[in-house]
Amino acid sequence: MKEKPIFEEVFAQLIHQPHLGRKLLIGSALSFIPIVNLFAFGYLYRFAAQLRRTGQLSLPEWTDWAGLFADGLKFAVVWLAYWLLPLIVGMFIATGFCALGLGALAYIFMASVFLAASVLFCAALYRLQMRSNYRDLLDVMLIARMSYMQAVEFILPVLVFAGICAFALPLYGFAFFAGFLLLVTQTSLCYRSLESGK
Repeated sequence: MKEKPIFEEVFAQLIHQPHLGRKLLIGSALSFIPIVNLFAFGYLYRFAAQLRRTGQLSLPEWTDWAGLFADGLKFAVVWLAYWLLPLIVGMFIATGFCALGLGALAYIFMASVFLAASVLFCAALYRLQMRSNYRDLLDVMLIARMSYMQAVEFILPVLVFAGICAFALPLYGFAFFAGFLLLVTQTSLCYRSLESGK
């Protein structure tokens, strides 16, 4: 992968991965079922960690299921704290806007929260993988700064992620897994490029 990852090139390389369909199908199927979806989370975590270590975009095989479950728990902690929790809080606030007759503002607000939470999540995931220390997740200001400094670069991948979620929502397992796979790929490569000083 070249020094500064370009989203279009990353996307093209990702969709030409060997056995992509089979790997997506397994991850999507697992993502439909609560608790079992931790295996899919683990796959995403493992792939992001591999990208951080090597910078090589090569989808891993579905092996070491016990390890995938353990990695899935790590992914879930970040996902709950930095993606799902902001969305839940945002929904409560948006409900207040709707009660005041400001439905259009509520929609814009929720779209903004979705985009911001997605960027925050990616920064927090990368931060956790740097030292594998959960206490690093408590440094919210650092994670916010990491998100802010890459926000412009992440606009396109986050919008594509949002589009996948919007259009494939009935197939939420696929939408979740494919969307996060794409998002984690681009953001991990970007943060790796920054970390290595390129």
